[in-house]
Amino acid sequence: MSGTTDNSKSDLAQVLVAWMLENRPALDERMRMEGSRGLIQEFMAAEGGQLPSPGERLDRARTASARAWLSHLAAAIEAKWPGAPAGLAGRMTEFLVAGDERLEALRLDEEARGEQRGRAGDPADERREVELRSLGRLFSEGIGSMCRPGGDEGPAFTRRVTEWQSEHLLRNRELIDAAIARTTPEGLSGSEEAATLWERTPEGARAREAALLWARVQFLTEAVASALTEAGAPTSAQ
Repeated sequence: MSGTTDNSKSDLAQVLVAWMLENRPALDERMRMEGSRGLIQEFMAAEGGQLPSPGERLDRARTASARAWLSHLAAAIEAKWPGAPAGLAGRMTEFLVAGDERLEALRLDEEARGEQRGRAGDPADERREVELRSLGRLFSEGIGSMCRPGGDEGPAFTRRVTEWQSEHLLRNRELIDAAIARTTPEGLSGSEEAATLWERTPEGARAREAALLWARVQFLTEAVASALTEAGAPTSAQ
């Protein structure tokens, strides 16, 4: 499908975004699962005498909410991209939950890249961006390894995604600006379904986090849709 037009790439992105919004109950369920998982992890840590700091709690909430959205995106790809293997969404959920070691390596790489670019923004915002970019790369590796679009393995497919993102930074800024301007991201975040994760976060901060996460999910969706369309059908689904 190397000869596909930009319109076809955009069409797939729009289809995936529309599916995610139309299937909000599935996202809510994923948020509930992440909330329960986070609560169990916190209880286990507390039994070992390790209570999370407010910053650690916020980081966990961000990661858990992002995992729910990425599992939701995988479900959209499974439903709407012809080359997706059956059970992709479930496999992606397991892949993200089990990927802590790989995610840490990606975090370190993203932090190093950030140092090379230079620090200019708020440290908390930069930390969130590092986390979301790292999760996006982990997700892309999962799509590559499970779907093998055009024969790409995980690393090759991830390069397609990250190269598209690097070439479309203005689009990322547009989505973020629109998210910040949205005062009530109701219907997008699913954050109320993960109340155990966000309960100590002020309402305004919670709404901003939800809106910014949605902006990042849209940007990743557009990048993944472009990479899927450019690569074409898998040579063999795993």
